[in-house]
Amino acid sequence: MQDLNGKVAVITGSGGQHSIGRATARRFAQEGVRLVLADINEPALEATVAEFTADGFDVLGVPTDVSDFDSVKHLADAAWEHYGQVDIAWHNAGIGGGGTLFDDDMSDWNRVIGINFLGVLHGIKAFAPRMVAQGTPGHILGTSSGSGVSGTMYHTPSYSTMKAAVLTLMECLYAQLRDLGSPVKAHVVLPPLTQTGLAGDPAFMPMVQQGLENGGVVSVLAQPEEVADTVLEAIRADRFFATLDHEADERRFAGRFAKDLDWQNDVIQKRADALIGRAAPDPYLWGMK
Repeated sequence: MQDLNGKVAVITGSGGQHSIGRATARRFAQEGVRLVLADINEPALEATVAEFTADGFDVLGVPTDVSDFDSVKHLADAAWEHYGQVDIAWHNAGIGGGGTLFDDDMSDWNRVIGINFLGVLHGIKAFAPRMVAQGTPGHILGTSSGSGVSGTMYHTPSYSTMKAAVLTLMECLYAQLRDLGSPVKAHVVLPPLTQTGLAGDPAFMPMVQQGLENGGVVSVLAQPEEVADTVLEAIRADRFFATLDHEADERRFAGRFAKDLDWQNDVIQKRADALIGRAAPDPYLWGMK
C-alpha cells in the first residue's frame, strides 16, 4: 500500500503522550490517513484527539479495553459506522509485566495475558473478517517484542511469553490470509527498546537500558517517532516483519542501531542452533542486572 491518503487506520494503545501508537498515528495523519484512536485511558485519549483535531487531522477517539472482546467489537463497529471502511488495524496496546513463577499469584499474568495477547486476538477477530470482506488491500498489525522473539528475556516471563505468542498468532494470520488469496496483509511489529511509558515513565527507560547493558545485552534506546517510520515502511513494502534492519538503519540513522541489530541477529542464530542441535537454551536467554 503505497498511497495512504484517504485510508482509515485503527490503532489501539494510541492515547498516551509518549506512546509508539500515538507517534505512528501522527505519522499516518501526515500522510492523509483518517484515524480511529483507541485507549483505555480516556483523559489521555481525549487530549490526543483534541490535539490532533486542532492540527487539522481527521480523527475519532473510542475508549477501549482491549482485554474485553465486547469493547473491541464496539471499536470495530464505531470505526465502520464513522468511516465506512478500515484499511489498517494495528493491535498495539500493551503493558509491561514480570509474572512470578514460584508462587500462586496469577494477577500479573492475567493482566498481561488479557492486554498483550488477548488484545491482539480480540482485534483480529473483530477486524479481520470485515477487512477481508471489503475485498480491498489492507494491513493488520500486532505488536510483539524482542523479549520473546530475539531469544528470551527470562526475567519478565509473563511479558516475554505473551510477546512470543503474538509472533505465532501473526504468523498464523499471515498464512491464513495468504491461503484465502486476500489482499489484506499481516505484519508483526518488533520495536527496539523505546522511550515510552511502558515502564511507567519514559524517564525510567535509560535505567532499563543500563540494566540490560549490565546483563550483557547490547541496547540502543529509540524514540517513538523512529519506530513509527519503521511501521510505515513495512506497510508500504508489504513486509511481514515491521522492524529495523541494517539497510534501513544506515539509510535513516547513519548506523546508530548497528550494534543492537548485530546482537539481535546473533541471539536469533543461537536460538536456531540450540533448537537444531537439541541443546540447552542458555546461549539465547538474557536479562538485566
